[in-house]
Amino acid sequence: MNIKSSLSLAFLFTCAVFQQLHAQEDVVYLKNNSKKIGKVVSISQDKVEFQPSADAKSEKILKSELELILFENGSYLTLPSDFKGIEGPVENRHSEDWILTKEERIVECVIENAETNLLKVSAMGDSGKKDFSIPKSDIAGILFANGKKQLLGSSPALVAEILRKKQVQAPLEFLRKYEAKKEQAKKAFDGKLELDRVSQEQLQKRGLQKVDDLGKYLNLVANKSTEAAVSSKAVDQAVALFLSDSSIVETKRPNGERKQEYVRNYLTKLRLLKYSKVVIAWSDISYVSNLRKGPDGNYYGVISIQQKFTGYIDNKPVFADVTTKNIEVVLKTYRKEVDGESLELWDVFLNNIGISESKS
Repeated sequence: MNIKSSLSLAFLFTCAVFQQLHAQEDVVYLKNNSKKIGKVVSISQDKVEFQPSADAKSEKILKSELELILFENGSYLTLPSDFKGIEGPVENRHSEDWILTKEERIVECVIENAETNLLKVSAMGDSGKKDFSIPKSDIAGILFANGKKQLLGSSPALVAEILRKKQVQAPLEFLRKYEAKKEQAKKAFDGKLELDRVSQEQLQKRGLQKVDDLGKYLNLVANKSTEAAVSSKAVDQAVALFLSDSSIVETKRPNGERKQEYVRNYLTKLRLLKYSKVVIAWSDISYVSNLRKGPDGNYYGVISIQQKFTGYIDNKPVFADVTTKNIEVVLKTYRKEVDGESLELWDVFLNNIGISESKS
């Protein structure tokens, strides 16, 4: 069926689908326009194992029967795909809320209220601080950075096609016709954007998400069972979470000696540990220092984690320790070209990692 014609099928979906907001859960959409809500247990070459609820037996669905998976962590997977894993491709996660337009574009923004038929939106990085009100009937769907989603009656095939194309439209180009207030006189940009409260809260969550991603990459890199190509890619993906290759990671050796390494050197040495298996578990992840604006215009904060490191040889634990680590996060602006327009946006990066407390 033609993707464009799928727009005409929107009225076939019930009003419940139109307004339904899927929260912290995975949603699997089948080609027959049905869906399953619960938890994706694993994804293999040709099947998806899915569990409808915690006490239900898991079922396996052929990938050939699927159109789209939207994960609770904000990632997504369009089918067909060779992806194998659990939580969806990390590169498909997004730090901004996304509006999916009926013109098959993606608009990055901050969604302030989606509880009514009128969507309240602001443009991330918009120095004018304008608000916009968009009728939900004008758009194809919403994907929130925190994993919530609304398809708004659009077919899964249309949403999958939008995500597959991933054509990003300049926010103000789409939003300006929905402006809720009269435009204020434009201010000259001085190179330092002000970060509004909604954007700041969203980016704080993005910082926690990047810390969680780092933990997953560390486990991939440290384990001998990880293929060399996958391990090398995980190193690059982990480094990309940081402000630069010059970010420092503090470590502790079994003899108690502490040492500081550049992040890429640290990850490379992690691959060379003598253990046959390593398990790195993180818990108690939280901000211990709220984001504060620095004199350079960037925002700074500190995330605390408790890390348990266990090294195995022949499946027997031979070393374990627990450390409390502080991870500095930096929010800074970057420039992005969208449809020929240069936009100033925010992103959050990890920086130096230090040990505040340790016990073996």
